[in-house]
Amino acid sequence: MSIDNALINGVMKVYQSKGVGKFFSINFLDEQDGEFVFGVSFPADCLNPQGNVQGGMITSMLDDCTALCVLFSTKGKKFPNTTDFHTTFHRPLSHESVTIKSSILKIGKNIVSVEGKIFNGKNMLVASCLHTGFLFDTQGMKK
Repeated sequence: MSIDNALINGVMKVYQSKGVGKFFSINFLDEQDGEFVFGVSFPADCLNPQGNVQGGMITSMLDDCTALCVLFSTKGKKFPNTTDFHTTFHRPLSHESVTIKSSILKIGKNIVSVEGKIFNGKNMLVASCLHTGFLFDTQGMKK
């Protein structure tokens, strides 16, 4: 897939300016063969009492990165409205910068299935997800 830097920069600017995108620190790093890579830093407010990143925050971050993957893959024309989301946790995540990789498994006319994986600073798998969503047009979305 040929990457459209202007689209990605524009989407990331809007995403990072409000809502969850403002709370989380997600930066687009790379795309290769349909796999999108994001650099992520969790705020300290995401930690559980043990000092690790709370699982719901990990799931939320995976949700956003897999949705961004769909938006980028459809050249900004489609976005998933989640119908199903499964997260599997493989190990705890300490408060550190991480990498998220996401790629579309299957995209149809109305439904998309996306895989997401989050890796810690040692490149060890922390959590993985399967995100299924109903595709809707981005035309008319409020910015």
